[in-house]
Amino acid sequence: MNLSTLTIIALLISAVHATYQLVDDYAPSKFVSMFDFITYDDPSHGYVNYVNQSTAESLGILKQQNGKLYMGADHTNVASGRGRNSIRVSSKAVYNHGLFILDMDHIPDNQCGTWPAFWTFGPNWPNSGEIDIIEGANGQTGNAMTLHTGPNCSIINTHDFTGYIKTSDCDTHADNGCQIKIDSPQTYGSGFNDIGGGVYATEWTSDFISIWFFPRSNIPSDITNGNPDPTSWTLPVAKFSGCDIDTHFINHNIIFDITFCGDWAGNVWQYDAVCIDKASTCEDYVQNNPDVFKDVYWLINSLKVYGNNNTMIV
Repeated sequence: MNLSTLTIIALLISAVHATYQLVDDYAPSKFVSMFDFITYDDPSHGYVNYVNQSTAESLGILKQQNGKLYMGADHTNVASGRGRNSIRVSSKAVYNHGLFILDMDHIPDNQCGTWPAFWTFGPNWPNSGEIDIIEGANGQTGNAMTLHTGPNCSIINTHDFTGYIKTSDCDTHADNGCQIKIDSPQTYGSGFNDIGGGVYATEWTSDFISIWFFPRSNIPSDITNGNPDPTSWTLPVAKFSGCDIDTHFINHNIIFDITFCGDWAGNVWQYDAVCIDKASTCEDYVQNNPDVFKDVYWLINSLKVYGNNNTMIV
């Protein structure tokens, strides 16, 4: 057997090992059984009251809707106590590496006071890392994707993604994380909802963390048929590389939440020309204007996690 034959075999074995297989299917019918409902005070100091599953269901902010999962925030009552009633869930499963594919018809609208996110993070924050896949505050246009770590993790521009680097040092205490931004309004908030939603796919490997956005009209067929192959896709909107991924990203839970004000939306309120005209403080606006939050909800078609020989699930 000559060297070229051995090389071909090695490449074939590598390709087989790289193939993604479904490992967790968070279908709407079993979604809530696969997540824990977080009810402690918001770590990001939001004006929010995270409620348990039964309370969320009784308030109508958690429900099955035409085979999809609806998770929102109270948009009926004046808020009191800790803040506006809302939901934060954390996956029971813990991941190291993987391909995370989220299909949604609707994400929280970009209203003043809001700070929704779909993200993952590990214990001993920030030293086990955080991956913010969908995140924004107030009237933000376009999605902001951010990594948070401890010291000694920075990203480089590999020029093979369509977003742009806003900050490159991922140390959350140095520059509040490394962020890649995409300005297209279709990627976040009302712009996403106006086109009927779409898919966010996140690939986490030892070498990089990449994030793709596919509008509803342009979802790859291999995602639709359950055999995703990221190597066949167009360029991601974000690619985080240049950092020792395996040192800084360990044992992550998947999180969905909708918070209000807090360390981001609240802290920039006074600098937002649109929001500051609505109320003198973020908390006052969120407390007293429940009806403006009627479109602040997730409507999830599916969340699937795929793994290969490099993926570990705890």
